[in-house]
Amino acid sequence: MSTLFAFQLRRVGRNRQFLFFTVLLPALFTIFFTQVFGAQAGAAAQYQAYATASMVSMMAYGALGAALGATIRISFDRASGWLRQLRVTPVATSSVVAVDVLVGMLLTLPSLVVVALVGRLVNGVELPLSTWAGLVAVLWLGSGAFVALGLLVGHSLEDKAAGGAIGILGVVLAALGGLWVPVQLFPESLRALAHTLPSYWYAELGREVVAGDGPALLTVLAVAGFAAAFAVLTAVVLRRRPLHAVAG
Repeated sequence: MSTLFAFQLRRVGRNRQFLFFTVLLPALFTIFFTQVFGAQAGAAAQYQAYATASMVSMMAYGALGAALGATIRISFDRASGWLRQLRVTPVATSSVVAVDVLVGMLLTLPSLVVVALVGRLVNGVELPLSTWAGLVAVLWLGSGAFVALGLLVGHSLEDKAAGGAIGILGVVLAALGGLWVPVQLFPESLRALAHTLPSYWYAELGREVVAGDGPALLTVLAVAGFAAAFAVLTAVVLRRRPLHAVAG
């Protein structure tokens, strides 16, 4: 299992497009939004509030994209016959799925850390050390919901359809979940819609940490509920469509 884990981690980690869209792009967005719009905030306290909120949103956006991007390769592995080859090895199906989860979780960390560093060193976000650690830890654990969603899409759809679906999902979750524009600026109907999306509750985990109170029970239960639902649906798909099934 450790060999498979190292192999899968290298496969995704050396993908330059993956690193650009999940690490560099959110960091650049953090700088752009804060320097352009945050500069108009006026008072130092208002700037800090905007810079912190923008950083948390981009951390969530990057981790969301990393979790989905790291797991989308499953559909390509099925189409290429790689998953079928794994079937004849001593590695159990449960271990293959566990490796996919571990790889997806691990690859969300670079985005979280880099965007946090940009927020602190470039945009001047000031938080206690314990809050920084709690912010990264909470968003890292919460990203498991999107790893589960990526597994669901990767196992449900063929490679061409899955690639498009992941792209659309990422945009919809980011835009309607309030990661690009604050939910407070949405029309009432879109605000209600945002509260039904995992991306909203995921970013809310980070917002509640930086507010100093820690994640609320409702927020934790919402993210955990989405993660559990996606995991159960993935298990159902795997029963109907085993890892070694031929594409199509």
